[in-house]
Amino acid sequence: MAREGSMTVADLHACGVLELLDVELARALGAMTEATNPDVELAIALTSRNVRRGHACLPLNMAASDLATTAGEVAPKLPEQAPWVDALLESALVDGGPLVLDEKRRLYLRRYWELERDIAIELGKRSTSRAPDLDEPWLDKALDRLFGDDKRSPQRQAARNALTHRVSVLCGGPGTGKTSTVAAIVAVLVEGRLQRVGPEPKVMLLAPTGKAAVRLGEAVVRAKKTIAATGEVLANIPDEATTVHRALGMRRHGVLFGRDADFPIDADIIVLDEASMIDLGLMRQLLVAAPVDATILIVGDPDQLTSVEAGSVLRDLVRASDETWWSGRVTQLTKTYRYDESQPLGQLVAAIRGGDTALMGRLLDAGDVHGHGVQWSALDDLPHELGRAATHWSEISNATEPKEHFRRRGQYVVLSPFRKGPIGTRQLGIAIEQRLSNRDGAVRPIIIEENNNELGVYNGDFGMLFRRDDTEVATIQREPDRFQDFAEARLPRYSQAFALSVHKAQGSEFDEVLIVMPEEDGPLLTRELLYTAVSRARTRVQLVGPREVIAAAIGRRAQRFSGLVDQISAVA
Repeated sequence: MAREGSMTVADLHACGVLELLDVELARALGAMTEATNPDVELAIALTSRNVRRGHACLPLNMAASDLATTAGEVAPKLPEQAPWVDALLESALVDGGPLVLDEKRRLYLRRYWELERDIAIELGKRSTSRAPDLDEPWLDKALDRLFGDDKRSPQRQAARNALTHRVSVLCGGPGTGKTSTVAAIVAVLVEGRLQRVGPEPKVMLLAPTGKAAVRLGEAVVRAKKTIAATGEVLANIPDEATTVHRALGMRRHGVLFGRDADFPIDADIIVLDEASMIDLGLMRQLLVAAPVDATILIVGDPDQLTSVEAGSVLRDLVRASDETWWSGRVTQLTKTYRYDESQPLGQLVAAIRGGDTALMGRLLDAGDVHGHGVQWSALDDLPHELGRAATHWSEISNATEPKEHFRRRGQYVVLSPFRKGPIGTRQLGIAIEQRLSNRDGAVRPIIIEENNNELGVYNGDFGMLFRRDDTEVATIQREPDRFQDFAEARLPRYSQAFALSVHKAQGSEFDEVLIVMPEEDGPLLTRELLYTAVSRARTRVQLVGPREVIAAAIGRRAQRFSGLVDQISAVA
């Protein structure tokens, strides 16, 4: 029987906190035991809800206010923690069943507890797999040549971490030189392996999405031109990156993979870029499938949005480096080269990242009067901004040559925090399409929504849809100058791309970014979301929406419930 005064699964479903999936999972698992307990079913449903929202687990001491679906909404009443824990401990579902209740009173669906456990075990195994001894005189000379004479530079420290540890992390915000540092680190890793007589090392560059992989490949090609390394070393650094899904041989629906411990990835050095987008499942599979003696360099910005699926792996690894035996493996790059920090756009990025609402307010007040890249307007101006967007897309719709089409798409983007609702990407896309001067233009922009390993097409890939004779054809961008055509009927699920969600834009950059914020504040509007959106811009950002909503978002940190740091600590 439910505790007196606490809400039931049915209550929370009725008020929109739970979805039907959560309710049905709770009922199905509850039916597996002889005696159902409403409090246990409530815990299952809330755990399912948390996983849908990107958490790995349900802390039983979670504040009820975290369940509110809108800002200012009255929080539902939950059972008292002690009797709730007792009810779960008495349940057969926890005793070796589909649920795990850990020592910190976090409730997991077993799969997600096992994903965290496996990641921790893999990190532990790789920490005991000693990196080869290096010739120190050679190493010092190589580091001096590639990173200069400053012995304490973070770039040099990141290289030493990669040479010392099988798994290391390089963090930094936009424009901090992560990719050029990565290319130099890979160069010294390759050079070190070539010093030891043996086969040439195989390097693999990975990213979570097709677009991010294209950008990584482009950046590495540019960086290789500036690296002080021999032709033999540079020849071993690939010019192209691929997606994590493709490297792992992911099959349909993302449940099965072709690569695992028995059939590992064929690589000696693995670079994983944009790691903030990597969820627990992908990180676990990558670590399991990587050869145990491979060097893995994880690269990303922990202040950006975390993965769509469950987990906050990059952020947890940074914490683990501070709080557990897994220390000394994370390097932070802080100096930005993309933005002039004396100019408004660079200042806005820094203000959001640091939660400085006062500076943000002054920058928005000043506006873009000198063309320095920051402009704010109220929602009343949205129709005008959508007209500007339509002008941009009208030009793109006539660009039938793929290279030119995708180049123009990098000039401007409309971003929203949401897919649905009045300012969601669907409605914004419809509004832009209605304003096109040539609604029957030759090309329509699309974005892939689903992975298909058979076609080699992945969630987040950009495409252009057009008619060839009597057939609808889609051109998908593979690399900067390589494209592939598919019959539209063969494509996995896709959507129009006149406007993108902030999540979908992650891993991409655009000259100008228009960010549309909703009329009312909400718990999904966070500092990380706004920081990710604004840092997509190279030269200019336009924010449209209420100032109080923007300020509230900067003051709200995104939270992901996880036990990965504790799991890493436990394998010491």
